[in-house]
Amino acid sequence: MHRMLSAALISLSILATAEAASAAPLYFQGFETDTSGWIPDTTDGVMNGSITRVPSGGGTLGLTAFDGSYYAEVHNDTDGSGYTGWGDGGFSNLSGNGSTPTPYPGSAFSQSITVYINTATAAAAGTPAFWIDMSPDKLGPDGVSGCGAAACSDEHNFQLSYDGTSVAVTIDGSVTTALTISTSGWYTFQDTYAQGATPTSLVNTDMNIFNSSGTLLSSTAVLGNSDGGSLESSNLAGPGYIWLPEWQNGFSSDILGIDDVRADTLPVPEPGTLALFGTGLLGLAAVRRRRHDA
Repeated sequence: MHRMLSAALISLSILATAEAASAAPLYFQGFETDTSGWIPDTTDGVMNGSITRVPSGGGTLGLTAFDGSYYAEVHNDTDGSGYTGWGDGGFSNLSGNGSTPTPYPGSAFSQSITVYINTATAAAAGTPAFWIDMSPDKLGPDGVSGCGAAACSDEHNFQLSYDGTSVAVTIDGSVTTALTISTSGWYTFQDTYAQGATPTSLVNTDMNIFNSSGTLLSSTAVLGNSDGGSLESSNLAGPGYIWLPEWQNGFSSDILGIDDVRADTLPVPEPGTLALFGTGLLGLAAVRRRRHDA
């Protein structure tokens, strides 16, 4: 399932970057002025998580912002996941309200978040240090309201495991490593969503990982049933959420750096080319639980 870029795809990505100029932003939070849209999770009533906007080079982590002059430090809501020893880092509904589905934008689209990865950070062995979950919004049979039922789900996750020198990224609980990150820096995690050939075709998703210069390092193609649900093309709405649902208590001193939480339309809907157009968008820009209500 996992495929790395070949020489042919690299050359095609140059064309994709040029054509991606017609893509349109659906949501963007770069933390240049505030932290609105990122919501510390209060579901479990623990609420010791938070988010802080900090200038480039400042804050606890002292990071150079991925984009612009500011980034955000997210603080772990320790034990807030509902599992002892695990917290979560909150979520974004990508300008939605968490209950009424955002409308389908009329073409394939992407959701992404940029996270600082310090490969030297220690974490408990044998289990991911934290997860990044993403899901689009879903429409019910009436074409307006949400699906509601678990059978109409499409939540995918990146799971990051640290060994003190590198980070192994796996997809949707797979035992196969999609990418090993050996250099510390900012990495963008992106899911794309595209309708299939018929209304009952499963939604197509490419789960992409980019480095700080926008180079595509890994792309994994999954369908709308890889999380145990079954999201058909006719049920695909617009951007849904990005969430940090599982976070080892104490990992990274309970602080992670994030930047550029976004959703964008993609100019060409063919599933096989979505990863390439995601690359262009980045150049232009410089499963355990379901949606939380804002």
